[in-house]
Amino acid sequence: MLLNLGLSTLEGILTPLTDNFKVLKRHKTKLKVFSCIMGFLIGMLFTQCCGNYFVMMFDDYSATLPLIIVVVFECFIVSWVYAADRFLDDIEKMLRWRPTVVYKYLWKYVCLLAMLGLLGASLMRMCFKRPSYTAWNRETASEVSLEYPDWALAVLAVLIIFTTLPVPLGYIHSTLRNRTRHNPLGSGTDTRGVYTKCSTVECDTPVAALLDEHLERNGIPKDSPSPFAEENLRLLPQREGVEVIEDSTGV
Repeated sequence: MLLNLGLSTLEGILTPLTDNFKVLKRHKTKLKVFSCIMGFLIGMLFTQCCGNYFVMMFDDYSATLPLIIVVVFECFIVSWVYAADRFLDDIEKMLRWRPTVVYKYLWKYVCLLAMLGLLGASLMRMCFKRPSYTAWNRETASEVSLEYPDWALAVLAVLIIFTTLPVPLGYIHSTLRNRTRHNPLGSGTDTRGVYTKCSTVECDTPVAALLDEHLERNGIPKDSPSPFAEENLRLLPQREGVEVIEDSTGV
């Protein structure tokens, strides 16, 4: 079970990287081997006599505060930058039902303000009270609360920065890439793509009329024998602006 859990976690981390970076995709096997080796070497740190203190450090400051920051970014970008109404429109087009408008106000105000309040309280606690950890005192045979040394605070700062830095860097990278791809000459026009629902509505024009038009365009007499019966013809979904006639025998 632990092996499957580790492999699934590794796949969930590496798949977005290989999908976005072609260099990593070409060396996918090497990337997996390198990630496993690095994870093993870093994990050896937690097996030392002082490993429990590093476990508490990573657990308290690399998974809680950075996660709050990531959620704040996510909530702000979806509800304000992309716009909550557009997000609801996308959900309606994909799922064929529109969520209630309550979600819009929850995303824009309630959730965002709650997460900002939680983030502010966490930062104020770190600023006014030096981070501490629980240690075992051999002399008194009891647990005591000790403050982290300066080098440990530097490690905590690096952990928080590294875990939250991919969010703004990814946003900047995506923005610059879209600008250079859609607007290489800097014309200043907004060419952002929007979600459009696939057209699955079949044409209302009778099959016989379309077949006659096709024969006329290609100079084929209408009274020429056809190996296909009209009842066996079926129109496939058509794209707008593309005139294509598809014949199907239904076999």
